[in-house]
Amino acid sequence: MITVDVALARIDEAEKGDGLSATAAAGIRRWLDEPPFARYRETLLGEIEAGRWKQLDDAFYAVLEFGTGGRRGTMYPVGTNVLNERTMAESARGLADYVLEKKGAGAARSCVIARDTRHNSPEFAELCARVLAAAGFKVFLFAEARSTPLLSFATRHLKCDAGIMITASHNAPSDNGFKCYNDAGGQVVPPDDAGIIACVKAASDRDIPEKPMADALADGSIVHVGAEVDDAYVAAAVGESVAHARGISIVYTPLHGVGETSVAAALRADGFLDVNVLASQRTQDGDFPNVPGHVSNPEYPAVLQAAIDEARKTRADLVLASDPDADRIGVGLPVKGDPAGEWTTLDGNQIGVLLAAFVMKQTADRGRLRPDHYVLTTLVSTAMARALARREGIRTEDDLLVGFKWIAQRIDREGPAGFLLGFEESHGYLKGTYARDKDAAVAAMLFAELAATCKDRRQTVLEYLDDLYIDVGHYGQLLINKTYKGREGLGTIRAIMAKLRANPPRAVAGLAVTQAHDYKTHEIRDLTGGAAPQPLPEPSGDMLIFHTEREGVRFAARPSGTEPKIKFYLFARSAVAGPDALAAAKAKTSGVLDQMTADIEKYLEEVD
Repeated sequence: MITVDVALARIDEAEKGDGLSATAAAGIRRWLDEPPFARYRETLLGEIEAGRWKQLDDAFYAVLEFGTGGRRGTMYPVGTNVLNERTMAESARGLADYVLEKKGAGAARSCVIARDTRHNSPEFAELCARVLAAAGFKVFLFAEARSTPLLSFATRHLKCDAGIMITASHNAPSDNGFKCYNDAGGQVVPPDDAGIIACVKAASDRDIPEKPMADALADGSIVHVGAEVDDAYVAAAVGESVAHARGISIVYTPLHGVGETSVAAALRADGFLDVNVLASQRTQDGDFPNVPGHVSNPEYPAVLQAAIDEARKTRADLVLASDPDADRIGVGLPVKGDPAGEWTTLDGNQIGVLLAAFVMKQTADRGRLRPDHYVLTTLVSTAMARALARREGIRTEDDLLVGFKWIAQRIDREGPAGFLLGFEESHGYLKGTYARDKDAAVAAMLFAELAATCKDRRQTVLEYLDDLYIDVGHYGQLLINKTYKGREGLGTIRAIMAKLRANPPRAVAGLAVTQAHDYKTHEIRDLTGGAAPQPLPEPSGDMLIFHTEREGVRFAARPSGTEPKIKFYLFARSAVAGPDALAAAKAKTSGVLDQMTADIEKYLEEVD
């Protein structure tokens, strides 16, 4: 093993030769020199001796921040921009210190911690528990893997001051994350997120005490929880049932995640007795071995293919999937209702509008739909939700940034009593106020009820969706994901956003781009005649929405808060004159979206 002096010399050489950025080099020197990082010194020396400069640069060039889903990133044994024992401990201690600041040093404080099936998740969860116990917290720890929405529920149910979920949702096996929840069960929002970040930064400068696990269990500062919380959670989700039909068979896949503990449990508790959990993707495994690309993202149609093959073989009526931490769902359906025939998958907006329409209709049929009910969606979710809500005489709040934490915040701001349904285009849905995060269990249950109700009516789910299009117009959408990894990738993403602000596309799909709504600079810019910018109030985030001369045709751009990506959301709408005109309207919408995609891809080539 090389010495520290030799390592410092090699760092100097790497920095001079552009193998290391200045910020990364400074961070590595700090970890070699300062006492809080002494336990990681040998590992770091080994990385330097092996000359892993690219990995070290990515690991140290920045400090991993909280995004829409908390702190999420690649796992690496050393570094500030990755997930490892040190950055996890800093996260936990920062949260602990922030709660102490808010409540006062003498106040009782508590936290519940859960984790999924990812690599290092059990170790990270116990580490966070030991850090919080050392900080004087009562910690409720799930000893086995559980879902993210269960953690949200448990924070409320156990009346905790905070919650921690160790997960990276649908990211690749190399990733993990630290999701931080407030006492309402929602992911932290301003000003709490900034306050926690400040406390995490302060914690990064000092030793972080940990209470030994055996001592904490013995004195009760850490308590294992499990079945009693599970039962209450499943009962709460099933309490959101809106229909009685149950006559369908379901193939469900947890995609090697925790969903059998929540989604399958809720389906069965709700009376769906014919639920076939796909054997090949049933085991909890952080490598996601039997999923294409090892990425268990139910947004991707290929991820559902194995379940669809099983459904075709067993003549099932519906395929449901959940991501590894079981907060989002994917849906597969036989196109014409015949399981032996063609199947298709639905995108997140289609699932959202189907659930919204079904919940509104079933609630109205029971005489329970009130004028104060409301639906929540985001700025990059389909505007069809607003049209459907208007049809039923209730309002929609759709001015929210990406991230379910904003939906959770709005529930409490607008009043939980009126909340009917919330959803994001990224396959996240919630009905009910038992939690403040998206929940695959309640979403899967409601979609199963929708499919069973349609079957009882001798109607396919896709025919029901077509009826909605005939009523309010055909809404279509596409998502462009562009991945740029590492320090260079971050620079590319920033360059794209800068160009979009300075010199945006002037036309897409043959339509003039008329306005840019900039949620970072808080202004609406006229792109056609040079009119003075108009103010744009909250929300605040790094996102641009471009409107065109045709109503309903727009696109948005935003850097992801949880992955090294920039995302483009494309939307189009075509009026439908009647049932006979639906096919033409769909073709028109599809044509506009395809041309928009081509135009945006061409625009991006000039930046790349």
